Amino acid sequence: MKNNAPMLKASGSSPKAAVKPVETKRKQPKGTEPPGAAARRLKYVLAVVLVLVVGIGLEYFWNLPVLHSARRGTTQISLDQAAAEGFVLEPEGFLLTEDKGTISIGLGGAYVDRFVYTFNYDQLLNTEIYVCYYNPYGEADPDQDLIFQDRNPKLADASSIHIGKRVDSIVLSVDRSNLGEPGTREEAAEIPVVITGFQIQNQPVMNWYRVGFFWVLLGLSAFFWLFRGYLGRHVEAGFLAVCLAVGTLTICALPANKVGYDEETHLYRAMGLASFPHGMNINQTVFSLMVPNLDSWPENQPGSAMEQKQLRDYLNENGDYKTGDIHLEPEVPAGTVPAYFGQALVLKLCKGLGVAWGTMLTLGRFGNLIGYGLLMYFAIRKLPAGKVIMTVIGLMPTPMFLACTYSYDPWVTGWISLGAACMIREILTPEKKITWKSWGFILLCFFLGCSPKAVYAPLILTGFLIPAKKFQNRRQKIVMRAGFLLLFAGLMSSFVLPVLIAPKETGDIRGGETSEAGQMSYVLGHFGGYLKILFANLIPAMPKMLFGRDIFSVQGHLADSPFTWLAMGLAGYAVVTDTRSSVGRGLKLGQKIWIFLMAGGCALLIWTSMYIAYTEPGRVVIAGVQGRYYLPILFLVYLTLNSRLIIARTKNIWYHTGVLAISTVLLLATLWQTVIAPMCM
Repeated sequence: MKNNAPMLKASGSSPKAAVKPVETKRKQPKGTEPPGAAARRLKYVLAVVLVLVVGIGLEYFWNLPVLHSARRGTTQISLDQAAAEGFVLEPEGFLLTEDKGTISIGLGGAYVDRFVYTFNYDQLLNTEIYVCYYNPYGEADPDQDLIFQDRNPKLADASSIHIGKRVDSIVLSVDRSNLGEPGTREEAAEIPVVITGFQIQNQPVMNWYRVGFFWVLLGLSAFFWLFRGYLGRHVEAGFLAVCLAVGTLTICALPANKVGYDEETHLYRAMGLASFPHGMNINQTVFSLMVPNLDSWPENQPGSAMEQKQLRDYLNENGDYKTGDIHLEPEVPAGTVPAYFGQALVLKLCKGLGVAWGTMLTLGRFGNLIGYGLLMYFAIRKLPAGKVIMTVIGLMPTPMFLACTYSYDPWVTGWISLGAACMIREILTPEKKITWKSWGFILLCFFLGCSPKAVYAPLILTGFLIPAKKFQNRRQKIVMRAGFLLLFAGLMSSFVLPVLIAPKETGDIRGGETSEAGQMSYVLGHFGGYLKILFANLIPAMPKMLFGRDIFSVQGHLADSPFTWLAMGLAGYAVVTDTRSSVGRGLKLGQKIWIFLMAGGCALLIWTSMYIAYTEPGRVVIAGVQGRYYLPILFLVYLTLNSRLIIARTKNIWYHTGVLAISTVLLLATLWQTVIAPMCM
């Protein structure tokens, strides 16, 4: 009989001896550290020290031209040394007497780090500064004049211009027709303009805005390298680090002024909620930042660190938000109340601690940043697919700018993103039963996200894509799907019914002579014509709203990011390459079509709402639609464009780190160009 038992290699062996023993992981004794822990700790400490030291070193090198200049310190320029046309020299300074005047100052090639002029003018002083500087050959070259459009805030009495070159001459030009803003220029032209003095400042300074920029750049670079392995598994951690680091720098660098769209309205509501239920007792200095006002005119911002300090000191000294003579009752639309919780909480704490008004205004913006960062962090973490797509969208300049100002847009985007992430997880895991807790949380996310802006309600209907096998029984399926439908209907009724039943005679006054009632008569009376107008406006705008400047680069009232090309390339790269899925599957074609239709429904509602509330009746061009309105639907749209036919072979350790690094470069380059260089130097 043939023996089928396996043969042993050694004659004295037994079957038991041939079995490989199972290795058990030795437990670390209590009170001891794992091997290498001390070395890793030392590495992290050295990295922090290196970042701090190199950041200070870069600031030193930035000041080298000043340190090596022949004339250091502050030099007062006598008014007698200046040549003026259109001005008359009075005891207090140069008084503008003509419609246009110029003041010329010859410097003969002296190095000028900063040119400062002081003035006395109780309006918005808009000037032009012409600087004729020496070229690399050491010659004055008029063809290379620097021209500064210097728009000064109403509260300022001095302006600082960073030049950093050897200068032949400086010419200051004032034109009465450019004073003030449209609607105030006739009054502005009548107010006396007096230029009271000039200074050349060649003084090395520690510019903490610039140092902070260096620290964030170096710190995030070190973080990406040291924790690249962890980021390969948790891209959401990288998102949170970039969001909080760059966001903190942005908030600190932004002036204590209105910089975001409708920021005065959002600040008013946040302060109202922080003052609930007794209302606010404020003075005019505080009130001027809560209404459209020349004191906080967004087109005239501080142009240097000196001017920022001047504005903040003024607000700190004069702002009274406790015992002022203006009493305002809290007026916050019910649906938007939760959207201001973070901002209101910080403002409430500041009020309790007696923080000065200018500083308090800056700190309140952190309530938005922290809330946005945490919501997006958990949304990315929850996603089974599309993590990189959501990370890239969340770190674009426009949503990050919104998160650093007073606004409810970050709240809307954050909660809808978290709800969408939970929904996608349920759709892509049909083998796991859905729980009542998960269902309730999804409804809560969409309710909180859509309450301030019900135009996003159609996204709730993506719940119908949850597979039938996910439900415990037929009754649970009916109840849960009914819940999605009822929430959608409830939110839509809050948006549609008031306009249908009782349209207001006026709409949004920022759009001109608007009227809800008048516009509805056009829409309902010529519905076919309205559909033509709707699609004629919506379709041509889609490229820039989904992939272009409008959704990626707009920075409120500040200059747009000049790096839209990089943002578009990064977004396209993420859509094409982010095909990974932790559950081994992606969306099917039918599911993508349904999601795209729901996102399209949101777009139709966005344009319709702006047509009714913001566009003058009867016009065929829909006014007021901005790219930021597309942010809450952008992730789902991009996910429908994603295809698993293309597979990226790059390891996550480099894929995630690379995307985070490019996003950081985009944000910091934008911040430098739109905030640091024009406002903080």
